[in-house]
Amino acid sequence: MIMCKRLVSLILVGGVFIAACSGGDDTSSTDPSTTVAPASTVATTVAPTTSTLPDTTTTSLVVEGATVVVANSSIAGGSAARMTDELASLGFTMGTPTNGLDRLEDSIVHYTDESGAQEVAESAALALGGVEVSAMPDPIPTETGSIDGQVLVLLGNKQADSTLVELNGAESVTNAGSVVVVANDSGVDGAAGAMTTTLENAGFAVGAATNGVEPRAESIVYYTDDSDAEADAEILAVELGGVDVEPMPDDIPTESGELDGDILLLLGTNEASKSLSQLNP
Repeated sequence: MIMCKRLVSLILVGGVFIAACSGGDDTSSTDPSTTVAPASTVATTVAPTTSTLPDTTTTSLVVEGATVVVANSSIAGGSAARMTDELASLGFTMGTPTNGLDRLEDSIVHYTDESGAQEVAESAALALGGVEVSAMPDPIPTETGSIDGQVLVLLGNKQADSTLVELNGAESVTNAGSVVVVANDSGVDGAAGAMTTTLENAGFAVGAATNGVEPRAESIVYYTDDSDAEADAEILAVELGGVDVEPMPDDIPTESGELDGDILLLLGTNEASKSLSQLNP
């Protein structure tokens, strides 16, 4: 009889262990780490000055105009609630965390068609290290099929249980300081600004983002005849995953036909809205 009791005890312990490791349930009542706080205690707006991210990232984020909801699509139980707190620390207005329908490796940020939602979604994606952004699908991919907000972060395994500092903490890239200007040829609104911030955080000197003159899928890097521009352009191209590098054409391919810098990155669809770690693993 004693042996039977011990066997049952081991099975129960094993069951708890498996449940804890299976993760993903941000509404479980059996595991305190996965319990969702009431909406009144989660939804909050924190002043951006409390951010622990570098100032260059914080100043470019649009945190007002929409409510962000994090849905756990990872295997880490309770991670949606923890990421909710992380994003709130940057000043985002947060809704109640929930669960996604499917498991994801990389996070995705969706936005509704309400005014201001896309800008906040792009900023949330940037804060997460530069993840994918797209319009909200129908039906909404959460456990309940609804959210109490306009922006949905489907939190994947790669970003779950990482701080925003860790997600944006890539080592500085050594370069000579040539000024990089990003021109948007991707068709993704705000992509040039987001990439400009990403490059600045990585240690590149950057100019004001602008627009290119024609859509493209693959990015290309042009360099002027400045003494260090070609070498820095090659470094930049490697960080972007190995895109082409060429001398600057006579007709500068920007909307204004001018360049306030030494290097021009024409940002294509393939590299838009991605972090450097995604482009150059």
